[in-house]
Amino acid sequence: MTMKLYDGPPAPNPLAVRLFIAERGGLTLDVVAVDLIHLANRDPAFVAINPFGTLPALVLDDGTVISDIVAVCEYLDEIATAGETLIGTTPAERALTRMWTRRVDKDIAQRFISWWRGSDDAIAFYQGHRIPEVGGRADNRHIAEQHLDMLDAHLAAGDTAHILGDRPLLPDILLFSFIFSMHAVVPWLMNPDRGHVTAWYDRMQARPAVQPSTRPVTSIPTR
Repeated sequence: MTMKLYDGPPAPNPLAVRLFIAERGGLTLDVVAVDLIHLANRDPAFVAINPFGTLPALVLDDGTVISDIVAVCEYLDEIATAGETLIGTTPAERALTRMWTRRVDKDIAQRFISWWRGSDDAIAFYQGHRIPEVGGRADNRHIAEQHLDMLDAHLAAGDTAHILGDRPLLPDILLFSFIFSMHAVVPWLMNPDRGHVTAWYDRMQARPAVQPSTRPVTSIPTR
């Protein structure tokens, strides 16, 4: 039996896994589209599969459900039958990948997501299904911008195309997916003064895996 991935439109979390799959290769998945825009992830039928109601959700052959995007990506990286790891081949490489994945997720992505979730647009979108995060918006923006500045300095000092070298790994994929999905509604994200982050984003956006990863969920790219 093939693993089943409950997927949604290229919102931040689904896109991160979709892009990881496209970049990783060596994976075969059955894909089930869930209409996230109309909150189908809150329907009882889906909640019975994933009680947290989050996407994506990976269902293994024995019925085990993995729904955290980093956990899903790490699992897929381990079982892929071809391609090159996006986590690392040595203990040090894996540690650095996980360190930077946590940094960009906790201090950048989740901060600007929380900033948006306090907006009127977000409150209208969630229709009461999520507690509005109206408090701390200024702090969330400040922390996200502070760490984007730190990432800019890291990219400048390392003189590499991506966060940990010359090819994108999990932290690049996660952060790009969140910025790509949200920059239209978080207008302060793409600051031209952060030239190294801007150049990194442009390199990521130009990668062949990006365009197929943003297509409808029935065409999730695998190879």
